[in-house]
Amino acid sequence: MTTTHFDLQALFHAINAERQRQHLTWTELSRHVGVSASTIRRYSQANDAEADGVLILIQWLATTPEDYITGNTITPQKLTPPGDGPLRVDMNLVGDASQDPRGADGRTRTTIQRLVRAAQDTNQPVASLTRTGDT
Repeated sequence: MTTTHFDLQALFHAINAERQRQHLTWTELSRHVGVSASTIRRYSQANDAEADGVLILIQWLATTPEDYITGNTITPQKLTPPGDGPLRVDMNLVGDASQDPRGADGRTRTTIQRLVRAAQDTNQPVASLTRTGDT
């Protein structure tokens, strides 16, 4: 059985290539997407990160989360287009999908690896576990 995980290093390389293509500094990119430059640069060596920030950057790249999941078997789905409100992980859906006995239990954030596991375990794209807006 293939182990699936989110490849943050591959995401970092894609972000850096697009940043250079657009002639953006790390600071300009950070201001544009709302994720700190140091957080983005940390992806180059990290194994896990907060899912909301990762998803915002995938949205900026106009790719899908599944593009960075090793061993993925799920049909990719693009995230909601920018401009429809802030992109967030829907913790209630993640709790239900992962059959976590604690559910969302007051949690407001999760990591990209936990989000990927929940999506893979339920055979649905990561985008189906997200929402837009403040609600």
